[in-house]
Amino acid sequence: MSPPDNSAAVVSMVPDRIIPVIFVPGVMGSNLTCADEKTQWLLDGAGTMLKNWRTVNARERKALLVPDKCKVYDGGALPEGTAQSDEELKRRGWGEVGAMSYAPFLVWLEHELNNFDNAGNGQRSALIATLLGAEGEVAITRDEVGLSYRYRLPVYACGYNWLQDNAMSAKRLAQRISEIRARYIRDKKMCDQVILVTHSMGGFVARYCVEHIAGMKEKVMGVVHGVMPTIGSGAVYRRMKAGTESDGSFAGKQTAEILGGDAAEMTAVLSEAAGPLQLLPTPEYGADWLKIMDGDRVVLSLPKADGPGGIDPYSQIYASRGQWWSMCEEDLINPLKPNHPEGSAEQKAQLDEDWLKFSTQMRNVKVFHQKTKDTYHPCSYAFYGDSDAFKAFGTVTWRRSGRIKPNQPDADPLQGLPLKGQLEDTRTVTTPVKDPNSYARFQIQHFTLAGPDEPGDGTVPRRSGVALKARMNATLKVSVGHEPAYKDSEAARQFTLQSIVHIAQGVAKTPLAYPESK
Repeated sequence: MSPPDNSAAVVSMVPDRIIPVIFVPGVMGSNLTCADEKTQWLLDGAGTMLKNWRTVNARERKALLVPDKCKVYDGGALPEGTAQSDEELKRRGWGEVGAMSYAPFLVWLEHELNNFDNAGNGQRSALIATLLGAEGEVAITRDEVGLSYRYRLPVYACGYNWLQDNAMSAKRLAQRISEIRARYIRDKKMCDQVILVTHSMGGFVARYCVEHIAGMKEKVMGVVHGVMPTIGSGAVYRRMKAGTESDGSFAGKQTAEILGGDAAEMTAVLSEAAGPLQLLPTPEYGADWLKIMDGDRVVLSLPKADGPGGIDPYSQIYASRGQWWSMCEEDLINPLKPNHPEGSAEQKAQLDEDWLKFSTQMRNVKVFHQKTKDTYHPCSYAFYGDSDAFKAFGTVTWRRSGRIKPNQPDADPLQGLPLKGQLEDTRTVTTPVKDPNSYARFQIQHFTLAGPDEPGDGTVPRRSGVALKARMNATLKVSVGHEPAYKDSEAARQFTLQSIVHIAQGVAKTPLAYPESK
């Protein structure tokens, strides 16, 4: 009998129809327990990584980062800022991926996809009728946003052993998709398809999962790719020869030391790590991206465009053995090998064994490239880096340095022998003189790797980032560094959210569609 007033009761009804959004990280972006079952590749923060890996040498890395002995570690740092408990975030896989790279984005995405109590002020509503400048872009509508709010879109993550073949990682992703669906169905919720959001090499994992694991294409509603090295990156060759590149800053140098600061540290790990090797340029990357220059003269340019099998970087560059410019230096493959006498039959047999393992790995890389060529989910969106502020290695160039003396006899650098122990971006080479009448039989030449030359994101050059454009629903060009792409670029985050809303409209073709939406 109390007097009337203007009070109103508000009840938020959380949908029981679920479209899980699963984030798939890039290379080195998943936490691992190493082969000794004690050491961890743990990306909680820069301090953690510096403490654990800055001083780890090539021999120790070879022993620890063994592809078939490392396992995904799910005990990484869990961020604050969500409505979920730590137990729930860990169950969702957030502890499997590097918090230092991905936590801010995951928190943001979880909030924006599940803010039922503040929908009118969320980013989805702000993006209605807004164009972000993407090619092929269609602005999201009020009705599309409204439909997306009729479903829960919980954010998951799926770490994987990035040392292994991405085909194996794809199986782990497929298992995670099936487990997530089964859990909601077991809890009497409706769940049919998932949406994938990928970073860098995670795009390879997702593409292989969708195209080559039975039943997965029907379980994935769509994919958003971020800074994927679609047709590879010349940076992989550069790292095998000289270690991780640095931008010259203090932080950049520390990062290089963590990831592998020279050829010995990188080759020891990457020579048997199929996943990172699958980031090498494919034939579609083009010809002539590896050059040896003597002044303005091109001494060597590979891969050649007129080879018998077309462009073939596998035999011409990756599995080329014994040249000073060969990608893989055989004596760096296995720092755990016995110390046989130089030139002995035992040493040669060991090097032959190591090389056989590596060349077999490269044949498998070629097969992976062939199987994933031009394979994308039919509902896919992507953003890529294309900025002079973040140049990447489109072409990798060895340039002769030092003063060239007048009347110096012509020497052949392709037949040169490098001095021992050169692990960074220079090579001193003893090259035979071409003129048999010359008093000098050899000449010392110095070659240095030139810096990045092509707009990109610092790791992936534009040519590779944009190569998927014809197969995407929309593509956005951004100016951002590769590793922090989701963290540092608001445009990339908004595009991802816009794309998820578009992809979610596919729910009308699933059992989760409301009767009036069918």
